[in-house]
Amino acid sequence: MIIRLVRLLLVAGIAAGLVLVAKPMTLIQTKEKSSATYQVSAKDLEVNCMGSAMVSGGKTGTSTTSFRRVSNSLVTASYAATQQTTLSIFNRDFIQGFGVRQDITKKIQNPNSFTVIDKTGKVGQGSQLLTANQIQLVKDKRISGLLGAACIRPQSEFWFVGGSTTVGREALLLIHNPSTVDATVDLEIFTENGNSHSAGLSGIAVPKGKTTVLPLSSFVLRANSISLHLVSHGGSITALIQQKAVRGIFANGADFISLNEILETTSYFPGLLVRGAKDTAQFRASGTKYSDVQNMLRVFVPGTADAKLTLQVLGTDDETFGTVLSITAPAGKVTDFDIKGLDNGDYFGILDSSVPVRSSIRLVRASYVGDRYVDFAWINAGQTFDTVRRVAIPSQGITKLSIVNPMSQPTKVTLKIGSATVVRRIAGTSSIVVRATPGLSIGIVPTSKIAANIVVDVDGRLAVIPVLDDKNISGEVKVSVH
Repeated sequence: MIIRLVRLLLVAGIAAGLVLVAKPMTLIQTKEKSSATYQVSAKDLEVNCMGSAMVSGGKTGTSTTSFRRVSNSLVTASYAATQQTTLSIFNRDFIQGFGVRQDITKKIQNPNSFTVIDKTGKVGQGSQLLTANQIQLVKDKRISGLLGAACIRPQSEFWFVGGSTTVGREALLLIHNPSTVDATVDLEIFTENGNSHSAGLSGIAVPKGKTTVLPLSSFVLRANSISLHLVSHGGSITALIQQKAVRGIFANGADFISLNEILETTSYFPGLLVRGAKDTAQFRASGTKYSDVQNMLRVFVPGTADAKLTLQVLGTDDETFGTVLSITAPAGKVTDFDIKGLDNGDYFGILDSSVPVRSSIRLVRASYVGDRYVDFAWINAGQTFDTVRRVAIPSQGITKLSIVNPMSQPTKVTLKIGSATVVRRIAGTSSIVVRATPGLSIGIVPTSKIAANIVVDVDGRLAVIPVLDDKNISGEVKVSVH
């Protein structure tokens, strides 16, 4: 026993000595590498045009899942033709840039894109480089009106404010995927009753190169007031809402509702050009099916706080008298407010809100005699900008450029139209309206912030198209290798 104890103490002592004299282990280390910084060029600028209007029912008119295109849309584009760039037109035609601006008109039925190919990756993007829009006058027994929209850059998120699925009203969500990657889409739909929480709003397939058409009545039946939020996963997409009205057995009014980008406490609405005021009043008095032949403000209030709103509709001169609305819109819902008492004239709108809101104005036009018709356009709040922008002007119809000066001080704006240069003064918190030359784009050079839309009139029908500045972003990327 004693011998075993002595052996145990001896082993423990040797082990303790090894611990004390052993050298600490050194881990293998590599020299830390600094991050590498790379300059990434912007993706080539592409704007996609949605194509012509669609009607449900297929060839027989009885199918609820089949849709067909009606006639053609007139597309107008303006390309700066910057040297070292090439314009691809619908992947079929190509224009080489030699420094002379090209204004282009094409007709399309299916969605198509204009793309500026920039091999250097250094050319500045925006509407000065490429801009396009489309219009279509339709007089079909199933849809009738002037539909207009900007051709836009594919993206992954959209908001819309406009549309209705009440009796005689149809709203189609048109989603096109111009990319080479399949996309899935999730929707949120808000109405006068709040968030719809309808079934089938997520995981909607939009295959590459294809268009998906969704009747909004399949999600929100008989909704009077609609705002829609769309998020795409996978390929970038373009989207519009096509809204039409059928009064009795006659189609009477249609428009493309464009993306709504403005979430603000103060919004500006250029282009409230009122015509046929007495005719719209006669239609309203003739029956309930014309009850919505009325200029109207629509507001969606996100969040939990109600919005206290003031809408000022102001004339462009001292002879044109507008109106003022002081109203409250409930949180989480979409609410409509009639804009009454506007005689024929040129106006613009200013909406002030206690909380940020999304908003649009429905502008109506009508003729009660002769070629009796009703038409309407949904006008989103205009983007304010103080840098140069260009807008393409359709080669058909009468187009007017409406510019709002939101500042209290007067400003000047320079308009470049072909080889001509025009300088116009705009008083503080005022607006001007300039008639455009068909087919000839306009460069807008402001000296301070302004907002602008173009208003197109074809055969008395109405479309309003925003002045946008689509561009892709370049930048620096840091890469670390471990």
